[in-house]
Amino acid sequence: MKKIILALSLIVLLNCFVSAADVQILITQQPNQVYNLGDSISIPLTIKSLGEISGTLQMDLICNGKQVNFYKNGVKLSTGEEQKENPILVLTRENIGLVTGTCKIKAVFQDQYILSNDFKISDKLLINLKTETREFSPEEEIIFEGEVIKENSQQVNGFIELNLMEGNASKQTMLKTTSNGFFSVKLVFPKDTKASQYLISLNAYEKDSIGEKTNTGFFDFNIKIKQVPTVLEVVFENKQVNPGENLKVKGILHDQTGEKIESRVIITIKDFNQKILEQKELATEEVLEFPIKYNQAPDNWTIFAVSNQLTSEDKFSIIAKEEVKLELINKTILITNVGNVLYNKTVSIKIGEHFQTIPIILKVDESKKYILTAPNGEYQINVVNDGNTESLGFVILTGKAVSIKEYSSISKIFNPLVWIFVVAILGFVAFLFLKKGYKRNFFGYITSLRNKKKPAELGNIQLKNNRNSAVLTLSLKGDKQDSSIVAIKIKNLKSIESAGGTKETIKNMIDLSKDKKALLYENGDYLFFIFAPVITKTFRNEKVAVELARGLKDILEKHNKIFQPKIEFGISVNYGTIVAKLESGILKFMSLGTFIQESKKIANVSDQEVLLSKEINNKIRAAGGIKTEKLNKGNTEAYSIKEIMDSEENKKFIGSFLKRLER
Repeated sequence: MKKIILALSLIVLLNCFVSAADVQILITQQPNQVYNLGDSISIPLTIKSLGEISGTLQMDLICNGKQVNFYKNGVKLSTGEEQKENPILVLTRENIGLVTGTCKIKAVFQDQYILSNDFKISDKLLINLKTETREFSPEEEIIFEGEVIKENSQQVNGFIELNLMEGNASKQTMLKTTSNGFFSVKLVFPKDTKASQYLISLNAYEKDSIGEKTNTGFFDFNIKIKQVPTVLEVVFENKQVNPGENLKVKGILHDQTGEKIESRVIITIKDFNQKILEQKELATEEVLEFPIKYNQAPDNWTIFAVSNQLTSEDKFSIIAKEEVKLELINKTILITNVGNVLYNKTVSIKIGEHFQTIPIILKVDESKKYILTAPNGEYQINVVNDGNTESLGFVILTGKAVSIKEYSSISKIFNPLVWIFVVAILGFVAFLFLKKGYKRNFFGYITSLRNKKKPAELGNIQLKNNRNSAVLTLSLKGDKQDSSIVAIKIKNLKSIESAGGTKETIKNMIDLSKDKKALLYENGDYLFFIFAPVITKTFRNEKVAVELARGLKDILEKHNKIFQPKIEFGISVNYGTIVAKLESGILKFMSLGTFIQESKKIANVSDQEVLLSKEINNKIRAAGGIKTEKLNKGNTEAYSIKEIMDSEENKKFIGSFLKRLER
């Protein structure tokens, strides 16, 4: 019996070895490298038999140590037969759960198994945003476009959600679909959107048959909403200004939410007749101070502000001010209207212990003198006004009684000082008309000549008499001196002769030349600033002449930024020889050679720049400190200034001079 059982066991064991050796499992197509949730994996395989076999084929998905069975099938084959299997695995939550990562397929039959190559199961989507712009304005239509693909490179038909975030708070959410991987989301920011950084979060996903999200992806990026100038505000320190005080005004630029914007603003002050009194470019929030004259009549003036294509306008008032100034001069009181309106009041004067009242009617800036009398003695003179007493001082008076009488006009006429003054004026006028070589120039008084039709001359721009002038003569006995000269040609004199600001600008140029010790000579539409050693007390005037030319150019450019029409000009600097003689504080000179003509020629070809002659260029290059460049100006040889090496002191001087002009 034992022998029979042992024999049967041996037969069964041999059959097992044969079965295992008689089966061959082959995977005929390996899986792709990457799959996304929702994809299907096809694993075709062949089972070959070398003997009689029967059993169950089982296939499992193995990912990161987790194993999920997804296929079972019975197999029965005779010797030499084979069976083909084509199991398909659909990657759904229902079939594989939450399994993702690196995976394999394991096929098992009896004691034999085979493994597929590694592949990846992914639930990730990739978002590629094509819109590159990151700065936008409120109310601007923004379109964010891009594509969404699976990690297996297939296009997505799903959904994309856009979230607009400010800080940790969601401001807006939009949901769109993706078709063949493409998406487009349009976004418009409201007009009052705050200028700031905002986070845009794009979330893409697919859904399965039961509505649950499968593959997902996100892409975050920042955008900036710009400050848009919306409101320009004119702000006064006080909209009612007293004469003699400064108007203080500034421009403030606001964005779409009222926040302030740093920018530039042009502020223009116009009087009641719309005449421009001041125009200046400032930074926003910077205060423009404009002095109101003490005798400026009460009026309403206008402030115009321009910035970033926005304009604003507002008015301010100059207050009426009734005020007189009383001065005690010997035995008289001088009363002057220092207000800005007609003064029509009664003034109380206290002489010692006696009060006298006098009615005063004075026009603006008008003065009247009153003679004080009292019995012989010293008296304190007080003014009583609105209950307040102001002492004018002590004076010794004579007379029979206390009185105050207006100083009569007849007594003025017979005053010897008046006659002395009149005779002096008449003598001076006679001297001017009889003086040899006299002519009406830039600083002269223009009479009926202005009514004659003749080319425009600088003399038609009337200014105060200039005592820093030079006179050209055709014959002169004097000292030969090497001198530097700056020439300016006003090319459009006729059109700017009576334009606003021209007189002041020319006067500013002359004031600067005085500071540099240059003398002025005017000829037609040319101004010449002469550096004569007899005046400057030095023979080295070349560099200071160049510095003056650059300062004059700055003044003209400043004028052109503010006023219309602009002054068209050319500037030259030349070096040559003159015969000079100083008589009664006036320089008489005679030009030798082509000194003056060459200066005119170079100034004429200059286009609002400083050009040097060959002679002065050689001088300043030899001295060092100034770099120049030769220019081709037709047949005229000229040099432009490229750099002044040690001009900091001059820049400081010119800068302080310009600031002084502004004040």
